Amino acid sequence: MDEVSDFLAAARRAESNPSEENILAMVAGLSPFSPPGLEWGIELSSVAGSSYILEDGRLLLVRVSRDEFGPFMQTSVSQIGLESLPPQVLKSLADVKVFLGKVSSHLKLWLERAPKDHPKIDLIQRLVQALEEDFLNQKI
Repeated sequence: MDEVSDFLAAARRAESNPSEENILAMVAGLSPFSPPGLEWGIELSSVAGSSYILEDGRLLLVRVSRDEFGPFMQTSVSQIGLESLPPQVLKSLADVKVFLGKVSSHLKLWLERAPKDHPKIDLIQRLVQALEEDFLNQKI
């Protein structure tokens, strides 16, 4: 099996049984498809000023808070492990079809804007096509 097939199998398991273990396996399988750059990363969830984003094969925690010295915002970004995802984030991904619909739309936008020679283009195109045709039952 290749990465696309592995991910689709993990997504189907998460859809049929949205346990924390299956959701984590789906997120882990999605990681290789995440585009580079924080602005193009795949947002898993945003909870109480913290966003959990897959970016170029890693999971980032982005926290935004008001600075103590005025009306400025302070942002901190840190890399975390999948096991650090809070239960409320995993629960927000339990509707797998809705989540993957958002992922597919996001990745299609990235494909439109990505440099034509980017090394992830082929892989992401195969994922989007598989999601649209096989998982989401839509034609692209």
